[in-house]
Amino acid sequence: VIRRAASLRIASRYGRQMITKSIADYMSSEHQSSEGDLDPSQMRGYKYIVTEGMISPTSLKKLRERKAAARLEAPNYRKSLEITDRVVTIDKVWKCQGWLLSSGGGDKDSKLKDICLSFSLYKLLRLKFSDYSLPKQAHEKAWKLIQYLYAEGNGYERAFRVVELELSFLFDYFYTKYVTIFQPLGWRIKLVELLFLVIGVPVMVGLCFPWYDSSRSQGEVQLATKGGLSIDFLVTALIVLIFACVELVQCFFMVISEWTKVSLLCKYVRTISWQEGKLMEKLIGLICRTPLPKPWERKIHQYSLLESYDYTPPRWLYNILTDLFMDRIRDGQRESPPAKLSSEVKKAVFHSLMSNPEALQNGQASLIRNEVEHELSWACKLKTQTQVIIVWHIATSIFEHMMPISNSNFLVATNLSKYLTYLVTFYPKLLPDHPYDSEYIFDGIIIEARHWLKGCKTIKERTQRLNNIGKRMNDTGEVMIQGARLGQQLLNVENEPNFIWKVLAEFWAELMVYVAPSDNAIAHAEHLAMGGEFVTHLWALVSHAGIKREPPLE
Repeated sequence: VIRRAASLRIASRYGRQMITKSIADYMSSEHQSSEGDLDPSQMRGYKYIVTEGMISPTSLKKLRERKAAARLEAPNYRKSLEITDRVVTIDKVWKCQGWLLSSGGGDKDSKLKDICLSFSLYKLLRLKFSDYSLPKQAHEKAWKLIQYLYAEGNGYERAFRVVELELSFLFDYFYTKYVTIFQPLGWRIKLVELLFLVIGVPVMVGLCFPWYDSSRSQGEVQLATKGGLSIDFLVTALIVLIFACVELVQCFFMVISEWTKVSLLCKYVRTISWQEGKLMEKLIGLICRTPLPKPWERKIHQYSLLESYDYTPPRWLYNILTDLFMDRIRDGQRESPPAKLSSEVKKAVFHSLMSNPEALQNGQASLIRNEVEHELSWACKLKTQTQVIIVWHIATSIFEHMMPISNSNFLVATNLSKYLTYLVTFYPKLLPDHPYDSEYIFDGIIIEARHWLKGCKTIKERTQRLNNIGKRMNDTGEVMIQGARLGQQLLNVENEPNFIWKVLAEFWAELMVYVAPSDNAIAHAEHLAMGGEFVTHLWALVSHAGIKREPPLE
């Protein structure tokens, strides 16, 4: 109970600010210690903190004394963090001479070192939740690191792997007790709990099982097995054993958790004797290579307007009364089957991020690059990004069913089109527009779709109806008509379908990156509890790089 209360306090606004204060103060000047001497391949100059290496006090009194003695230096009165031998930074991890962390030894794929890198970046990402900011130079330094990760072969896979692990630490920070367990004294308290469990349960089982007492009054009900054991105590002991098993399972997962891996690797970096012990290296390697289930399923959710606009949720389940107890499902709000997050999608999105990081645009740069901006750029200049997403989604859906092909561009365009529309439909808080505006626009689009597609039962009929609308209707400002017009323009472009799918793939990848920057960090943290979103991974990347979203070009 005490540990859970401590976890809740740490996850609170004040708690977040309190535990990130030292990192925020340290990072405000960290970039000054390595100006002109940066080498991301060896992490030279990257003194990001992995663990602060504080000597665990032997009592709570000494812990309070140590905190009281912390120096607040004038004139900024920042918490000083001295880089001693006990403090592990990223550059120290890469400099480690031990076989386990050597690129030519036990870490050829850099996965072990990347665990430490993810943890250090997680500490920086926590600043977003505590109202602390980093100087521009710190973001530029982080951007060089991201560029290096991408420059390697299949670098986008490594970059997303690092971010994926970073977000798993963030999930634990908000939703588990690992933060308190791996604090000074925390693991010792956990060890004492486990010791009491291992010793106490067998003692209780051995001493507290009374046999059936035949001398007791016959009017008193006694339940016993055929062997004479009291059923009351048998049931009690069984419940205690179940709790003990649950605790042991939790301890097992704690031992193979990413937090334990970071602790062991940092201890390995600091301890020469561990680096020389083959048995210790094998044990740490075994723990660090043990996979652990994560909430992120590596899937992107999908929503197709043409398939779901006519969906009406059951009124007996979703009505005025049930609105008080559960989120209401609105008309047209039916999710399509999720798609696997393919390497093609990750590669396209990361390539778009690398292409124009200084000034993100909502797809117009890709149109200019492919020389179709004169025909299509009007659809990027609508009043809201919600309208831009839905209009391009409708056009992509039309082209998907009238000009289907089998290549990577088709996969990227259709998956990202349906994913961004899914975010509009279900989680508009993760997008640039005000969430209520997005919901209001979506409800209006559903009404439009039911009007214009009335009587159409199949996707083929709906696509054909929209194609006809695009040919004969003028722009009235309705999203359905605008989407139909854009779809017709795509069909009329004087190029083969492969070219149009290339345009669409690059457009959707660019738009995916454009919507990623966000100041609503709490919304991303809330969705980590539900498995996380692909857009959250991009948000973490652009947050480290300090990339901002530019307003759409007029």
